[in-house]
Amino acid sequence: MASEATGDTVFIQNRLEEVQALAGLFGFFSRCIEAEADAALLGLVRGELRSTLAEFGVKFDEEFYHAPTEKLVELLAEEFTGLFVAPGCVSPYASVAETGCLFKEPADKAMEAYRQAGWDYQNRLSGEFPDHIGTMLGFYANLAGAEAAALSTGDIPLADEHKQRRETFFLDLLAEWAPGWCRRAADAALQPFYRQILTMVEQALWLELEQLVDRRRLRELVELNRREPKRLDYDADFRKASGL
Repeated sequence: MASEATGDTVFIQNRLEEVQALAGLFGFFSRCIEAEADAALLGLVRGELRSTLAEFGVKFDEEFYHAPTEKLVELLAEEFTGLFVAPGCVSPYASVAETGCLFKEPADKAMEAYRQAGWDYQNRLSGEFPDHIGTMLGFYANLAGAEAAALSTGDIPLADEHKQRRETFFLDLLAEWAPGWCRRAADAALQPFYRQILTMVEQALWLELEQLVDRRRLRELVELNRREPKRLDYDADFRKASGL
């Protein structure tokens, strides 16, 4: 009995450390994609997180580490706008990837998932929607954090509930488009910061999927993520008549 109890304790501790790391990792991804980089984020990347990121293969040249912070923030703000905001960008919304339009069914599904978990979505600026990939990665991080909190108090049923919720969310709302989006965004990036971070996010997403689905489904997801974003066909005569 003592040996069995010890084994359970070790298993729970390992699980706790794993989901704590998951929460931190996906929280970092969310911060990098959801909003422009600021001095605080760059301070982490160039300082406390430098060695950790290097372990994942994310390394920057010396210019990145030694460039004046204000100049680098401005440079990355321009890149952020070009990649994720400006017309012709790699739109970070699931609705656009899946339907070609903003605020469609994927946004509704994301909002419902947030509500069911007890969280409210509040946009900070107009034009923000709940199916932004940065927001969704942040939600995944929050669920992993909630799982870790439950494990730390010994509430295994609650931890399992959070685990099931985050895995379902991942498979239903991220698996079929998010890795491919990361690849396209990384290909479009001009600055090494976003190119490497986005590549790292894609790798992490595939690693998660390898744990959640069988090989057949994984092959299907690989093909789905090779799709180009959905583009709507507009009638040329309508555009001409409407002045668009």
